[in-house]
Amino acid sequence: MPSYSPGLGDSGAYQVSSRPFFKAEIIADNIVRVMEFPTVTNWILVRNLNTNRLGDGPRIGFSEAGVSANDYYVPRSASSVNDTTHEILYVKVSKIYYKSDTGGNQNFQVIAGLTSIPTGSIPNNWSGSAGVG
Repeated sequence: MPSYSPGLGDSGAYQVSSRPFFKAEIIADNIVRVMEFPTVTNWILVRNLNTNRLGDGPRIGFSEAGVSANDYYVPRSASSVNDTTHEILYVKVSKIYYKSDTGGNQNFQVIAGLTSIPTGSIPNNWSGSAGVG
């Protein structure tokens, strides 16, 4: 009997509860860095911890070129430590790239929901696709 392996088009992998992923106290500096996920994501939440510098945060993107150029996302700063503002990105990716938006160090957290889909299902993490940074 052939074995079954979920893929990107497998709707069931996105309908069930996600496996949790959490990284705290990440520091973005002036170098483009990458965070790889163990499996493909269902959603990602990037929490900008720069409460004392509103509007200041890391560049978040889906390729090194995007974060270095103009195809990135800067999450809103929390207005306080207890800020519950959430900007969930419903994306299926195997990694994210990050870098400081202003040159100084910026702290953030990443929380994600993981699927059972292997990261090899997304070659190059969509890099080079139209509209993907």
